[in-house]
Amino acid sequence: MSHNLQRLTSFLSGLAGHGESRSRQALAERVSDSLPTVAMAGCIANEWLCHHLAGLDEAVLLDIGPGTGRQGVDLLRRLGAREDRPRHLTVIAVEPDAVSLRTAEHNLLEAAQTYGLDVHVLAFHSLVEELDPSFWPIVAAMPGTLLVHSAFALHHVRGKVADDEARDGVLRRLRMLEPKAVVLVEPSLDVSTSDPEQRFRQGWRYVGLTFQLVDRLALPQEDRDAIRRFLVRELEAVLDDSDDSRSKRYEHVRGWWRRLARAGFARDDVPTSLDLGSHPQMQPRRYPGYVGLDVGDETLVAVLCATPAARDPHSR
Repeated sequence: MSHNLQRLTSFLSGLAGHGESRSRQALAERVSDSLPTVAMAGCIANEWLCHHLAGLDEAVLLDIGPGTGRQGVDLLRRLGAREDRPRHLTVIAVEPDAVSLRTAEHNLLEAAQTYGLDVHVLAFHSLVEELDPSFWPIVAAMPGTLLVHSAFALHHVRGKVADDEARDGVLRRLRMLEPKAVVLVEPSLDVSTSDPEQRFRQGWRYVGLTFQLVDRLALPQEDRDAIRRFLVRELEAVLDDSDDSRSKRYEHVRGWWRRLARAGFARDDVPTSLDLGSHPQMQPRRYPGYVGLDVGDETLVAVLCATPAARDPHSR
C-alpha cells in the first residue's frame, strides 16, 4: 500500500471512532433504519420472497447471514398479512456470530407467534463457506419448497478452496439444492481488484454518492454520525489488504450475475406486481433480474433474484 493510502487509512480509523462502545451490529442496525438504500432493499427482497412463497403448503427458507433476524421478522409480518402464505415455514439460519444467531432465533419465533404463523427455526453457527459437509444433505432432505435469501452477506465470502473461489463454490452448492429462487441483496461496486489505489477510487466514489444521498435526507445528527462512521468503516475494509473478515471485496451487480450464471442460475423476471416503494431522493428501478436502488444513474444496492437455469441434457 502506498504511503498516502497508509496515511489515509490511519485518518479514517480516527473518523470511524473504533474506541466507541457501540457494537458493529448495533451500528449496522441503526444504519439499516436510516439509510434508504439499505432499508428499501430489505423491503423489496421480502416482497420478492413473498411472491415466491405465495400458495406453498410447506416452505423452507435458507437465510444466510440473518444477523439478529430483523429482516426475517419483517418477512413474517408480511406473510402474516397474506391469505396465500405457506401453511408451514422452516427457517434455516446460518450466522457466524453466536449472539446474533440466538437473538435471531428468539426474534423469529416471537414474531411467528405474534403473526399467527407456524414457523420452525434451525440455527447453524458458522460461516456459510465453512459449513460442515453434512449440512447440505440435511437441507436437501427437508420437506417443502426451498428458497434462499442472503442480504449483505455473500461479499464476506473470501478465499479459495482447491483452486476454486469460495463464492463460486457456495453458489454451486446452492444450485445443487434446486431452490425455487435465490434472493440476494448486495452493494454494487467493483473492488475485487488487488490494486489498492483502484479499490480506493471505486470505494471513494461509492461512499461519496452515499454521502450525497445522506446530505439530502432529513435525519437527526446522531443518525448522520452513525452513517458516517459506518461508511468510513466500510471504506477502511475496502482498503484492507489482509485476508481476515474485516476486509471486503464487493462486486458490481454484473459480477454477481456472472457468478450466478456459472453456478447454473438464470435471471428471474421482476414481477410487475412487486411493490418497489418510492423515495424522493432515490430511484428503485427494474432491471433484468434485479431491482437497482439508484442515485442518479448509478446503482448503489441491488436486489437480485435468480432461479435454476435449465440443465443441458448433454452436459455431464
